[in-house]
Amino acid sequence: MLTIHASKQETVTLNDKEFFFLAGILGSDRLLGVEDPFSGYLTEEIADEWEASKNSLLEKRYLIREESGELSIPPDVFSRVAIAGLAERACWLKYENRGKSFEGYLHVTGEQVIQVCKCDENDRFYMLSELGSIEDTCNKLIEELALSDQSLGELPALLLSRKEFADIYTCASDMNCDEISDRLARLTGDAEGSIALAKCLKNRVSSGELQLSIWNGYNWESQNAAFVVNESMNWLLRMSLQGDQDWLTAAPATKEQFHHMLLMWLKQ
Repeated sequence: MLTIHASKQETVTLNDKEFFFLAGILGSDRLLGVEDPFSGYLTEEIADEWEASKNSLLEKRYLIREESGELSIPPDVFSRVAIAGLAERACWLKYENRGKSFEGYLHVTGEQVIQVCKCDENDRFYMLSELGSIEDTCNKLIEELALSDQSLGELPALLLSRKEFADIYTCASDMNCDEISDRLARLTGDAEGSIALAKCLKNRVSSGELQLSIWNGYNWESQNAAFVVNESMNWLLRMSLQGDQDWLTAAPATKEQFHHMLLMWLKQ
């Protein structure tokens, strides 16, 4: 039997097998972003690895054996693994900002957000961190993403091919601004909007992708967005996820609009 033990953990760091062990005993079989480390193992091999993971967790004090012989889990370990494994909302986030990069998952409940990301030195290890409330998390993210504070003019959204845009985005560093805007204008028919988006692509200071996933009881349903930011403008990109669809919309967005979108995504 498992109980919650009273102790305090600052940062919880787990390897993939420890993560699966704890998630498994808490009843989760759907860890996002963590491949099953026991895939392909024979039953007796899994039992051996399970025992090794338990012993490792005991050494790290992420599991505690009580005098009665029962195992207990420190509350911060318990809450972080439980939210990461059982939350029905999650957001994968990847971004680059002035030479700094991040990739990880935000697992969301009504009360708090848990961040799970790989440790830099070893991709088999994961750091689980508590970010606070949804509002606190959104405020921190908006600052991290270095969104522009400047107001926008009246520019409509641009509709174009997701595949064509991906090619332009990849090649932007090798093209000048006029070449980028010409390619965009041919795809969208909007010269003014294409010039503005080309300037943002060419002089971007921050960019990234988000994928919001919601558990429907059987599988994860996801929607994608991306963003590109320069000193004077933010562009929000929404795109198709299904393989037989090929569309992308690019729309200017204020810092406040982006914050509201992120807040509503994580709260829905």
